[in-house]
Amino acid sequence: MCLPYQASLADIYQYVDESGVVHFTNVGVAKGKNSRNIRSERAAAPSHTEPAIQSPANGASKSNGYVKADTVIPDSYLGIINTACDRHGVDPALVHAIVKVESDFNPYALSSKGAMGLMQLMPQTAVDMNVKNSFNPHENIDGGVKYLKYLMDRYEGNLSLALAAYNSGETAVKRWGTVPPFRETQNYVKRILKLYNGTDRTLVPHYTIYIGYGEDGALLLTDNPSNHRDKAFKRKPGKEL
Repeated sequence: MCLPYQASLADIYQYVDESGVVHFTNVGVAKGKNSRNIRSERAAAPSHTEPAIQSPANGASKSNGYVKADTVIPDSYLGIINTACDRHGVDPALVHAIVKVESDFNPYALSSKGAMGLMQLMPQTAVDMNVKNSFNPHENIDGGVKYLKYLMDRYEGNLSLALAAYNSGETAVKRWGTVPPFRETQNYVKRILKLYNGTDRTLVPHYTIYIGYGEDGALLLTDNPSNHRDKAFKRKPGKEL
């Protein structure tokens, strides 16, 4: 489960307990613990009005009063996101939108509930996705994208339900059978879809299809190439098909 990012002073402390378990916290560490401050950084609050995530470009520009979202995606994360999305079969534009809303691209973001890093992974989610260090951008994004893919598969491509579960948890979605009636979760889903699809646009499905060939020469189309590891696939965004 991931929770919305809250603007704060992102002071991160690390300590090892008596069992050898490494802990990260943004609050004062109890006396007697051998702790150290590993990061101190002011996290910028996400804007309330955001445009669609577009293909990355250099230089800032404004249109109709909005600052284009492509100017706030750090170049250092583009390759990491693309690699993780290729591995797990997720649209990079969707991950751009999620990271923007979750942490505003702050790799050291830490919420009051304990959600960590760029994609705000909760501790148990990090463990389930085999993420050892949630403040490592490579591990955090790969784990977050892997979890997002799991949710999209679980809800059979229903993006609203997958996003709701990412924010409020699978239990809440199961209980209500739809996007839970929590203002926080409903606003979260709306913000992600607005960024992903564009301001004032109807939801348009985004998907990535991989094209390959079987041993008999038959054409193979899949959205998850990991199911065919012995085949060579070429990635094609859905809108190009």
